[in-house]
Amino acid sequence: MLTRELLLFRVRDGKLRPSFVKREDAVLLALAHELIAEVEAGRGRTRDEVEETLGLRAGAHARPKVARGLVKLLVDRMLFDEPAEGVSEARAAAFREAARVLRTLPPDATVETYESRLAEAFPRPLPELRETLYADLPGHRQLLSWEALSAADLLDRYNLALAQGPLFDARRLTLRARAPELLRVRKVLRWLKFCRLVAEVRREGEDWVLEVEGPGAMLSLQKKYGLQLASFLSVVPVLERWQLTASLESPRRRVTLVLDEKDPLVSPHGSALGHIPDEVATLAGSFEDADWELDLLPLPRHTGAAGLCVPDLTFRHRKTGREVALELFHAWHAGPLARRLEELRSRPDAGLLLGVDRALAKDTQARAQLEAHPQVVLFHGFPSAKRLRARLSP
Repeated sequence: MLTRELLLFRVRDGKLRPSFVKREDAVLLALAHELIAEVEAGRGRTRDEVEETLGLRAGAHARPKVARGLVKLLVDRMLFDEPAEGVSEARAAAFREAARVLRTLPPDATVETYESRLAEAFPRPLPELRETLYADLPGHRQLLSWEALSAADLLDRYNLALAQGPLFDARRLTLRARAPELLRVRKVLRWLKFCRLVAEVRREGEDWVLEVEGPGAMLSLQKKYGLQLASFLSVVPVLERWQLTASLESPRRRVTLVLDEKDPLVSPHGSALGHIPDEVATLAGSFEDADWELDLLPLPRHTGAAGLCVPDLTFRHRKTGREVALELFHAWHAGPLARRLEELRSRPDAGLLLGVDRALAKDTQARAQLEAHPQVVLFHGFPSAKRLRARLSP
């Protein structure tokens, strides 16, 4: 992701448009090649050294802000070593020993005398000791590897990051997929759940429309939820024909981000159907039941008068074929949860379970109502297989 100061965009008539770059731009491609070569050559060097080298190249470029953005994306892909255990304790012990040596010297002792006494006090040579003294700090960790990509792919990631950045201020996001293939819709919806997002989904003719509340509506969770909303954007380009609008609100202005398939956005997720969240995969591995099996890629389910929901998974009875879908609501889903509960009141659906994070049961009355609801399973982190089996039992 790009930090706010690295985002480039323009605002006209209340619409925000990222300042995308051309992936065939020869100058930027040359810069990307140079930066990638520096990263490859930086294996084994410290993070400070690698970042300083990349920063010097970025600062010397004709478009320094774009260059610094490319550097940020490369640094995000780097893997640095972890410090050995006990480094901070060893540093504290070294400081105590150095202080003890200093107290034994007369007031007029020279620096040379002090270093000579230190060399006698420590079993390791002083240069070696100084080099490892701060090995646990991020800047001193060595570059082990990185998620390699080509120069053109780096420019694609940069364009995507320019579009993702503004979504941290989004109050609502609307995505329209124009007559998409069902497989592409399933991938987008699967990624939606991977990002722990809940959308209001509806069909309008051959189009699919998704409306997602943004982090701007929940200030206490804005950073975390904004990251997930930005991650969701990364899969949208697989739809081929689409339009996305997002209402952005910051202390300075209110504008609308507008994107569509004509923008140079490329999904980095390939052709796979979609990621399964770790907690769902863990449940699948631990859920052993003779009567029920799990479907980790469920299709949307009708709710209310004309809406659709996207379950996280579906339980299917082996003998009868009866299906029970599970939809999860996390701490930032208060609005969607209230709407889903109202839909269940107006149009009961015995085939839908709601997994609700206990953070949404903020007071005693709300907790009691949720605990008493026959289709609600409260959880911390993720519903347990035991509780789910209990709700599935007749």
